[in-house]
Amino acid sequence: MGILLSFTLLPIAWLSYTAFCLYQNLREASRLEIPTICVPVSPDNPVWIALQTGFSFLFKRLPFDAFSYTRYCRLGWEFHDRFKTHQRLGDAWVLVTPHRNWIYLAQAEAATEVYSRHRDFVVSEPLEVFGPNISTAEGADWQRQRKVTATPFNEQKSSLVWSESLRQANDMLCSWSSHWRKGSTHTSEDVRTLALNVLAFAGFQRSYPWRSQQALSEQTTSSYRDALAIILKNVLVILVLPAKIFSLSFLPKKWTQIGWAISAFRQYMLDQVADEKRLISEGKPGSGTLVSNLIRASYQQGDTDLNTKTISLAYGVFLLTAHPKTQDWISEEINFHLTSSEGNSMRYEDTFPKLQRCLAVLLETLRLYNPIPGVDKYTGPSSQTLKINDRNLHIPPNTLVVPHLQALHTHPGYWGSDSLTWRPSRWIISSLPETSSNTTTNPETTLSAERLMKPQKGTFIPWSEGLQNCPGRKFAQVEFVATMATLFRHHRAEPVPKHGGESVDEARERVLETVKDSGMELLLQMRDPGSVRIRWTSK
Repeated sequence: MGILLSFTLLPIAWLSYTAFCLYQNLREASRLEIPTICVPVSPDNPVWIALQTGFSFLFKRLPFDAFSYTRYCRLGWEFHDRFKTHQRLGDAWVLVTPHRNWIYLAQAEAATEVYSRHRDFVVSEPLEVFGPNISTAEGADWQRQRKVTATPFNEQKSSLVWSESLRQANDMLCSWSSHWRKGSTHTSEDVRTLALNVLAFAGFQRSYPWRSQQALSEQTTSSYRDALAIILKNVLVILVLPAKIFSLSFLPKKWTQIGWAISAFRQYMLDQVADEKRLISEGKPGSGTLVSNLIRASYQQGDTDLNTKTISLAYGVFLLTAHPKTQDWISEEINFHLTSSEGNSMRYEDTFPKLQRCLAVLLETLRLYNPIPGVDKYTGPSSQTLKINDRNLHIPPNTLVVPHLQALHTHPGYWGSDSLTWRPSRWIISSLPETSSNTTTNPETTLSAERLMKPQKGTFIPWSEGLQNCPGRKFAQVEFVATMATLFRHHRAEPVPKHGGESVDEARERVLETVKDSGMELLLQMRDPGSVRIRWTSK
């Protein structure tokens, strides 16, 4: 009887405590005098995240959008909402949860101020699940970690990233082209393999030949790169659950594979640490990799952990597949500037700065489909004042302040009435008179007059903003542009229509629907990219 009573009282006590915390936070939010929305669970609740991730097949069928108080409980709701809530409530509103309050901002100047005042608005502590890292460090510790981690991603390394991206993309294209009749359903996995190989080469001096997802699944041996790929694919589950769970023998093969990846990657990093310490003790120079810099820094000041990320190329390839005119647009630029017969002979210094249309494809893709939801800030133990439009907002301690990336990137006030349309040409500005640009002109004249548009500060923040922006920005740009230059120089991508009379145009619409059907699992990703079969043909 006592046990039954305990099981009855515990949920009641938990619900009562949750309701009390929600009431307290609602009272505090009312003092801000901005619109409020209440939800019964915090978006960063680890149990809620684990449930949505582990049972995604069920949660994606639930009508989250049916009620206002459930819409904002959905993992990655920001991607689906975009600017709609701000259009309804204004540039600033507060999401009230039992844990704490979240202030969402869609005003460019206020967002810029939050990122520039890094001592007043510090990085949210949930990122500490990765351990102490450059994303969460502050002050002198951040300066030290930035110096250490930025070295493998500096301008001197860009030529290595460029050449390795060209090599990997050429091998990938050869594989795709060999299946031109039936196409490939592994595009998303294949470009992830490319990104991992380039990262392994630039950051760890590990060179791997590109192999298709099908070939990788058939191989009998596994490498560091394979372990890292599994970890990145399942990172949210790994962060929520204890590592020991994945070593239980009765679990499904997918879970035990995660356990192997964690163990293998940990052992690889330990071996790297041991090798670098040996070189240091012998007075020899290190390998110059990211691990080398981290170890040498740790001899001076404590330990630091590695937190790396790569930007997926999948969205760019899928969107270009759905937009043949944009393929022609970037192909015109690529073929005009590249005169060498072999793609891999393209020099980084001569080529990368000229391929502005290719870079525009990346910028427009990140504007609408940025892999990360943004970097949340919070006020810490002190209250802060933030100017929003013509009023000062007095923000209490321990309040999250969120520059709403998805809203800032799509708000019609900043991006026009077609803000939700993927249009890379919006990033290109021509110095030619408008009458000249509307008539047939020499490609040399047109391309030489083009330059990249610089958006209003605070309206485009895919790599964060201020002093603590992402050190891998140039790395991502170089890798993307090199890959696009290789893929679309002499080839065209198109979706394979389904059996039953689907036209190519209908297949392209299906590609767009696949892209839009995306969800957040720590990083934004398409739910079912394998449903699209893409074939590559020579022009």
